[in-house]
Amino acid sequence: MQWIVAVLVLGSMAFARIRVTIETPPPPTLIISADVRIALVPGIIVVERVPEPLGMRVVYRSDRVAGLYGYHHRDLVARGWTRVRHQASEGRYKSEYRRGRAKASLEVRDRRGRVEVRVKEG
Repeated sequence: MQWIVAVLVLGSMAFARIRVTIETPPPPTLIISADVRIALVPGIIVVERVPEPLGMRVVYRSDRVAGLYGYHHRDLVARGWTRVRHQASEGRYKSEYRRGRAKASLEVRDRRGRVEVRVKEG
């Protein structure tokens, strides 16, 4: 009986040292061209993704226009783009980026409970 108790105590101590690590996958990335890519914002519902001739339009179900703009701006800057122009007004952000000779633009608009994000190349 004492032997069983000792095994249970040692077994529980062994389990207490086990660490479980959960790795979250990176957010999905939409490739527009060799230069321009969009990483979707994790945790926000994507209503639609529409490819356009020179870019991509993504519509999120959210009301956080500034947060979505900030996420996509940081994503472009992390990929090596430099912001050269920025306009902000009520419910709308528009920026232009350059990387060498390549150009890209980011436009984020509030559409009454939905936020439309457009990224264009050129």
